[in-house]
Amino acid sequence: MAKVTKETRVVAAEFAAGATSVAGLPPPALAEVAFAGRSNVGKSSLMNALLGRRNLVRTSNTPGCTRQINVFTASLDDGLSLHVVDLPGYGYAKVSKSEARSWGPMLEGYLKRRSTLRAVCILVDIRRGLEQEERDLLAFLASPPEVDRACPTQVVVCATKLDKIPLSQHKTALAELSRDAGVPVVGTSAETLAGREALWSRLRRAIAGEA
Repeated sequence: MAKVTKETRVVAAEFAAGATSVAGLPPPALAEVAFAGRSNVGKSSLMNALLGRRNLVRTSNTPGCTRQINVFTASLDDGLSLHVVDLPGYGYAKVSKSEARSWGPMLEGYLKRRSTLRAVCILVDIRRGLEQEERDLLAFLASPPEVDRACPTQVVVCATKLDKIPLSQHKTALAELSRDAGVPVVGTSAETLAGREALWSRLRRAIAGEA
């Protein structure tokens, strides 16, 4: 008999803070899961789908819309509370070079010094695969953090826009991306909600300190 997976229900979700520096973030009181990805990869849409909200996380067709670290507080029906963090997009051209350079230290500081960071989800368009920015981010996250953490931060690679390729290609495309990234990949679609429960399962394990 197939195992029935209980749907994760988010009973409350709200914007907590936006910051242009690590110092401006809320105190590190809750476990945090952060989402990173190039512009137009579908990051905001996937985060809204994960949280069961339509427009909580801002979506935009303008590359580089997210220009700060945005923190959301979420509470689940089983009592788990966490911070879900939206990191600035990268790989865009419609922002100044000075802005792009200023985000580098901010993101590096967050990823290396945030004590409650439990997981970093790197989003990759399944149709494009890993590009240099994703490879650089994976390499950066492989180096040790600059603070002590109760649990190691886990890297989760999410393939987005799974609905944009034929179903017959899903297995092969995900396997290729997993081999390329060197870590298991969660296939997702904000449109169909494919992969939502699998992603929640990975995030729960990361928060609990399980591999």
